Amino acid sequence: MPNITWNDISQIEIEKKQMDMYGCLSKDLEDMIAEEIMPLMGGHYMLAMSILSDAQECIAIGRNNRARQYINRAKYVMRHWKNNPEVTN
Repeated sequence: MPNITWNDISQIEIEKKQMDMYGCLSKDLEDMIAEEIMPLMGGHYMLAMSILSDAQECIAIGRNNRARQYINRAKYVMRHWKNNPEVTN
């Protein structure tokens, strides 16, 4: 059985929080953002709008927790956009 360190436990707790908050890991969100900033993909603005549309659909069908996660994803994208002034879209 491998030894588990405090760093391993800390990383596991961070990942649990991310899964609860976003329904995925922040690395997954970073990958999604990286794909969206490619030419002709619409950028941060369209990604956030798309995620919010998904949240609206979840609300309409009563999946409120999933809607909350989508809203948190959109906020993550907008925060990334705001904190990276070199990003123009």
